[in-house]
Amino acid sequence: MSNSFTAELEFATNIIKEASRLYIKVREAPTNVYQKGEFDHVTSTDYAIEKFLVDQLAQKFPTDRIISEETLIAEITDDRTWVIDPLDGTSNYARKIPIYGIQMALLINKQPVVAVIYLPELEEMYSAAVNQGSYLNGKRIYVNVCRDLSQAIVSMGDFSKGSDRALKNRVRLAGVCAIANHIGRLKMWGAACYDLAFLASGKTDAYLVYSYNIWDIMPGYLIAKEAGAVFQQLTGEAFDYTATTLIGAANIELMNGLLELIN
Repeated sequence: MSNSFTAELEFATNIIKEASRLYIKVREAPTNVYQKGEFDHVTSTDYAIEKFLVDQLAQKFPTDRIISEETLIAEITDDRTWVIDPLDGTSNYARKIPIYGIQMALLINKQPVVAVIYLPELEEMYSAAVNQGSYLNGKRIYVNVCRDLSQAIVSMGDFSKGSDRALKNRVRLAGVCAIANHIGRLKMWGAACYDLAFLASGKTDAYLVYSYNIWDIMPGYLIAKEAGAVFQQLTGEAFDYTATTLIGAANIELMNGLLELIN
C-alpha cells in the first residue's frame, strides 16, 4: 500500500492518550461496575472511553465505519473500519489490578493497517502502520531472538467464561499440560493488549489464545507482526480475520515447536 497512514496513526495515538488522561489518570468519580453477561463485566470507564474515541473518530473520519466492544458491534467488511477496545482487561481494572489497556486498529479490506495500544499503568504507547515497523514510545521495537523453546516465556489467554466453560477449559488445560514441561515460563495477564505488546517488544516470546473477539486481537496482531512476529491458528492454518484461535511467536522455530506440542 502506498498510503503511509501518517494522519491516521498520529490521530489514533493522540486520542487514545487523551482518553487515558481524561478517564483514567484524572478521573474523580468512582468507577461503576455492571454485569454484562455470565462471568463478564463492564465499567463506566469502558463506556466513557468508548464514547470519547467514537466521537473523535466520527468527527475526523466521518465516512469510516466503527466497531467497538460495548455499543457498536457489527460485521467486518472491506470498508475502512476502526476497531476499538476501550478497556482491554476490564476485570483487572475493576479489581484494581494494574494490567489493562486501551487499543484500536484501522482495518481496510479486513486487514489491519494502523494499530495503537496504550498501557496507562506503564505509560507505554505501542504503535504500528503496515510495512513501517512497530514502535514503543517512539522507539523502534522488535521481537526477541530466543529460538530455544526451553528458555521461552509464553503467555496465554484467559480460561473460558459462560455455561459451556467446563468443556472449553478442558481443551485449554490440555494445551497447558502439553507445553508446560517444555517452555521456560507460562504467563496469563488477562489482557490481550499486554500479551501482544509484550510479544512485540521482546518481553515474551510467544502467545496463544483459544478464543477472542476481533477488537481483542487486531491492534496487537499488527503491532507484533510489524515487530517481526509470525502468526498462525492453533490448527497450523494461516491466520486471518475469520480465525477463532491464534498463536503468535517471535520466530518460526518457536512456532513450530509449540504447534508440535499442542497438536
